[in-house]
Amino acid sequence: MTIDTDAPIRFLRTAYEPNDWIAVFLKSYATGQVLQRVGPLELFLEPKVHAWLRAMNAKRFNVYVSVNAVREVQRTRTKNAIAAVRHIFLEADENGPERLAEISTREDLPPLSYVLESSPGRLHFFWRVAHFSSEGAERLQKYLARELGTDPAATSCSQTTRIAGYQNHKRTPSHLITVRYGNPEPRHTPESFPQPPSVEPMMRRPAPRPMSRRISMDVAERARRYLERIEPAIAGQHGDLHTFKVCCRLVRGFALGKDQAFAVLSEWNLRCNPPWTERELRDKISRALRYGREELGSLCRRRC
Repeated sequence: MTIDTDAPIRFLRTAYEPNDWIAVFLKSYATGQVLQRVGPLELFLEPKVHAWLRAMNAKRFNVYVSVNAVREVQRTRTKNAIAAVRHIFLEADENGPERLAEISTREDLPPLSYVLESSPGRLHFFWRVAHFSSEGAERLQKYLARELGTDPAATSCSQTTRIAGYQNHKRTPSHLITVRYGNPEPRHTPESFPQPPSVEPMMRRPAPRPMSRRISMDVAERARRYLERIEPAIAGQHGDLHTFKVCCRLVRGFALGKDQAFAVLSEWNLRCNPPWTERELRDKISRALRYGREELGSLCRRRC
């Protein structure tokens, strides 16, 4: 199995400031086992740590790192755990080269600092930044994700990315994660990017629909309110099962369609640690509809 022993060190040195703390996260999609280590950057530059990461990667653990710096002695990667925003980050789960070409032609965006290829056609885009708040970074990332058609679920400041040089075992065959560096030295400020609108554009008023459609929309709103009270899925804390149960509630209990359920789940998913990709979330929705045992429409008859 190919591993580039120099690439991880260069990537980590480039992506973070010397005094940063970061979170490294390992996950086996074969067994569901997860591990997390949080520590100063210098710890993760030590050869013995990368020897351990190589050994775990050889056992088909995927290796991730927090996109941004985390606070010292943190056990979670929630937004409150972010110490400093180091990147504006976007993820193209499909059609990566097309998204890259579009970004390159945008005159209102600074040049990309680097682009990571997690698997063929799937790209992670990075701009090194400074002086961003977590709220400002997330607002910009959500705006750019809508503008550029990248993954809307990968816009949280607590998002993870992969470390260059290791193998991606999530899909078959495995793929060596690579990174192409542009000019990673400049730290871009909020003034370098387009300013997201302070108010979302008003949606066009829909044409009148049959009463059954209005009832369906009422149920979707009730489902949203229900999810506001549901804890997010946390890796290592039975997050996969928790998400499956939530999906069952939406597609069986509330009897939402697959697209409706995905739309309702997207905001809740931003609170998950780490957030699910669109592909993973849609797969869980499909499995919940197929294998869930909750009575269809059981929650439509209750008050939420």
